[in-house]
Amino acid sequence: MTVGDSAARRWLALTVLLAGGFLPPVDFFIVNVTLPSIHLSLGASPAELQLVIGVYAAGYAVFMITGGRLGDLYGRRLLFLIGMAGFTVTNLLCGLAATPVQLLLGRALQGVSAALLVPQVLGAIRALCTNDRDLARALSAYGVTMGLAAVTGQFAGGALVQWSPFDLGWRTVFLLKLPVCLIVLAAAWRLVPETSATSRAKLDLPGAAMISVILACVIVPVSEGRDQGWPPWVFEVLATVPFLVALFLRYEARLGLGGGMPLVDLALFAIPSFRRGVLVATLFFFTTSFYFLFGLYQQEGRGLDPLHTGLAIAPYGVGLFLGPLVSASWERLRPKLLAIGMGIQVAGYAAVAALVAWGADEPPLLAAVFVAGFGQGIAFPRLYNTVLGEVPPHQAGLAAGIVNSALQVGAAVSAAAIGSLFFTLLGSAHGERDYGFAFAMAQMTLTTALFAAMLIAIPRRREVLLTNANSPRRQV
Repeated sequence: MTVGDSAARRWLALTVLLAGGFLPPVDFFIVNVTLPSIHLSLGASPAELQLVIGVYAAGYAVFMITGGRLGDLYGRRLLFLIGMAGFTVTNLLCGLAATPVQLLLGRALQGVSAALLVPQVLGAIRALCTNDRDLARALSAYGVTMGLAAVTGQFAGGALVQWSPFDLGWRTVFLLKLPVCLIVLAAAWRLVPETSATSRAKLDLPGAAMISVILACVIVPVSEGRDQGWPPWVFEVLATVPFLVALFLRYEARLGLGGGMPLVDLALFAIPSFRRGVLVATLFFFTTSFYFLFGLYQQEGRGLDPLHTGLAIAPYGVGLFLGPLVSASWERLRPKLLAIGMGIQVAGYAAVAALVAWGADEPPLLAAVFVAGFGQGIAFPRLYNTVLGEVPPHQAGLAAGIVNSALQVGAAVSAAAIGSLFFTLLGSAHGERDYGFAFAMAQMTLTTALFAAMLIAIPRRREVLLTNANSPRRQV
């Protein structure tokens, strides 16, 4: 099948791609509530439990840009199949792990597999959708898929651990994904077309190595620093980042001037919408600290079990699911949907912080959690539309890798910085009021960062006029 096939077949291929893109975020949400069970089953230490999440996020973020570029150069279909196969095998490795080290190895390789898989989904969407309306619809479907992943992961993690089919306990969150992975892999082999360029230039290996080292020098220190008491090596490694970035940019520029194909085409950053979208993306996933800290507040502060903790945060996933569906028909507002969605999300987060601080009853708190998720559901697909809308199709995988890396860097910084603020404010206290105060203050810090991102996301007048001029209604 080629890109030029019928619309029905293109949308069928997109459905398979979205099914593959559904799996990595499920892993993000589903594992959190399994950590106590892993601790009891494998005898994992607190540091090892942190790494169950940390090594996955690190592998995912560090290799995302390289994964996107590999798809652009050697075939998005091929890299999607490799990523899906790797994700399938690593789920099996995690599910069968007999020691914490085996589990951590499986999780690290799972993150790398996700980094090969996810950019191909977004790159293929950009290549398969030949006009702005189809791209908006496809990215709205992507947003719905992410919302469904959030709902599924948040509820299924607690439910599966509590239910424990076949007495597998936490292993079910990995092993029960295997049939889904195999079905998606078989469907992708049959239905997903090739969408990358026909040229097969060589990968910029020095550039790939340098960008991976740079991302590792950001992700690893901010992820591990708090747990290790912020030792000197954390700040020493972070201090090298500006110099490494300067070295990388100089190398990439010289490679481009010499007729080579750099890993990161710096001309992408001359596109205003791409440049602004990457900046917003870096702040957008500061929301990661909300998932982590809200779960702590519910389990440690209020004493809820894993299942009820999942139910408490489930309205967020429902909002994530409904946001893209409701906003898909808002054609006239499309250029402003990123800022509108983030504004709704900021209002929801501020309400969550205030209600927890006041010790409000559960119904209004659940409503505020839903509003926050609904706003993110509106904004999330539009963020990708902003980043990818003016990017040449042959560079869509690279652009998707850059924005996903920016999201993961923001997630790591948020978890470390805002998480540290939470634990500093909590100190040695352990009551519900103490947890509520620490959570509320951390949540307001997160809300301030998202408010700044919302201001950056407000489109310039020229972009609004350009989008309206290109809309299908105006072209009739």
